Amino acid sequence: MTGVYGLKAAGMYVSPSTALQCSAVFACIGLLSESIAQLPLKVYRVVDGERREDKTHWIYELLARRPCSWLTSFNWRELAMMCLCLRGDFYAYKVRDNSGCVRELLPLLPGAIAVRQLDNWELQYMVTFSNGTSKTVPQSEIFHVMYRSVDGVRGLSPIASERQTIGLALAAQEHGATTFSNGAKPGGVLSLPGTLTQEALDRLKNDWQSAYSGENAGNTAILEQGIEFKPLSMTNADAQYLETRRFQVEEIARIFGIPLFMIQSTEKTTSWGSGIEQMSMGYVRYTLLPWIRRWEGAIWRDLLSEDDPNIQVKFNVEGLQRGALQSRFDAYQKGINMGIYSPNEVRELENMNPREGGDIYLTPMNMNIQERNGEVFGGQRDSDI
Repeated sequence: MTGVYGLKAAGMYVSPSTALQCSAVFACIGLLSESIAQLPLKVYRVVDGERREDKTHWIYELLARRPCSWLTSFNWRELAMMCLCLRGDFYAYKVRDNSGCVRELLPLLPGAIAVRQLDNWELQYMVTFSNGTSKTVPQSEIFHVMYRSVDGVRGLSPIASERQTIGLALAAQEHGATTFSNGAKPGGVLSLPGTLTQEALDRLKNDWQSAYSGENAGNTAILEQGIEFKPLSMTNADAQYLETRRFQVEEIARIFGIPLFMIQSTEKTTSWGSGIEQMSMGYVRYTLLPWIRRWEGAIWRDLLSEDDPNIQVKFNVEGLQRGALQSRFDAYQKGINMGIYSPNEVRELENMNPREGGDIYLTPMNMNIQERNGEVFGGQRDSDI
């Protein structure tokens, strides 16, 4: 039989809904979704080569405040990331006002979209709505974020591509649930002298299971007429059940690029660093940044390319990359003394209001430019020149 993505994997049907029943999958997708959803979105306007934040542009209201009427920006991006992690694509239909600006991005379920590439290389989307009706939509009316792709048209679904790994995790999980529902024992053998009829055997089996399995596991057994119970010697440890479950957690974390400690698996560390701070920064650099670049590229292509070319939309990851308080302020001090930051820029990074006189950039004395007799020198003593 076939499931949503094809054949069974490890005896289990693997689909987006069943995959989320695996705690490791649920944790990895939840972490990625919430990480992208919580990042501040900054809209900048480039004027004379300088980038200035612009909160008056329509795209700021659309993406940072209200993408659609019933979802907040956080919920909308969280939903989008879940679609990407489960299906490999996220689609939204553009609703424009009379001036042509996009005022809403209505999320569309990836399973309800069929995509094909036309002879002119443009994409065309066949959308099936919840009421069963269908509509052909041109590329210009769709906002599309895509995961890794082998054809440039549709993204690869991590769940479909790794259904064997996830299916094995689900099978191990179901095995554990079945085992514990039977009293946390794999079973045993009842032996008795003599021979019983088939009717007596069936009655004995049913009576034993109803009295000593499931919720009644652990009850004291009363045996009559020489009946003996001999438990089977195989245990979960013998079958390496726990090791299998731990390994599947590692496998699933590897699929999504998640450090194990971030999904509460602390038995092993990663090669990104020995401290939590270093591993967290590795997560931002190697896992989140590729997702951020996909988002920023889709925003530019689908929402900005025909608008003002001087507008940029960026996800702000400064908050996730901040280290401990002492190391952070040591870095700020060096940045201010070297003229890289102004005090107000540092205050903005710390979510503080600017102060008067805080927009000045310092210049170290040995970097001052001096002019003497028509010649320009660095800030050195005459004896050194």
